[in-house]
Amino acid sequence: MAEPKSEQRIDELMQELLELLEEKVQDEENQELLEAYREQEGATDEELDAFEQYYSIRLPEDFRAFYKRKNGSGYAFHVLFPGDAAQNEDMVFYMLSLEQMKREHDGTVEIRMEDYFSEEEMLELDPRIKPYLHQKSWITFGKLGGGSLYLMLDFDPTEQGTYGQIIIFKHDPDFVYYVAENFTELLEQSNRNLREIDVIEY
Repeated sequence: MAEPKSEQRIDELMQELLELLEEKVQDEENQELLEAYREQEGATDEELDAFEQYYSIRLPEDFRAFYKRKNGSGYAFHVLFPGDAAQNEDMVFYMLSLEQMKREHDGTVEIRMEDYFSEEEMLELDPRIKPYLHQKSWITFGKLGGGSLYLMLDFDPTEQGTYGQIIIFKHDPDFVYYVAENFTELLEQSNRNLREIDVIEY
C-alpha cells in the first residue's frame, strides 16, 4: 500500500533536515546533541491518539507523520528555523515531546488581547488568528531555549484561518504572529532558512 502523500513529503523534508543539520552543526557539544537527535524515537499511533483524545483535537496528518518518526528533538537542540533568514528575521526552536507538550499546556490561562491592547494595536494581529495572547486551543510544540518564543498549533482559528495552522507567541513585547498554514509549509520554510545559515550556533 502506498504511503500517503503527506507522509512522503514529511519523509523528504526530514531527510533534508538531517542532512542540513549534519552540514551546519560543527562544534563538539552540538555534535552530541545531533547524535541524540538521530537516535530519538518516534511516538506510537496509540500515544498520538491518546494525545488527541486528551485535548479533543485532531492532529494534522503531516504533524503526526513527523512525530511518528521523532517525538520531539531533545532539549534545546534547535531544528526549526521559521522566518526569513535572508532578511535576518529567522527564529530558532527545539521541538517538545508529546509529554513535554502536555506539561507545557496544562494549566494554561486564557488571556484576551482586548484586556491589554488598544483597538489600533490589535489591528496588527493577523486576521487568521483570534485575539488572544494565550489560548487553551493553542498547543505549544516548539520553544526557544530561553523560553521567549513559543511555536504553536492553532486549533481555534478565525474563519479566515486553517485548523492546525502554525503561529508564534513572542515575549517582550508580547504578541502573536502567523507563521504557516500547515506543518509541511513550516518545515519547507525552516529548511530553506537553514540552507542560508553557515553554521548553527547556540
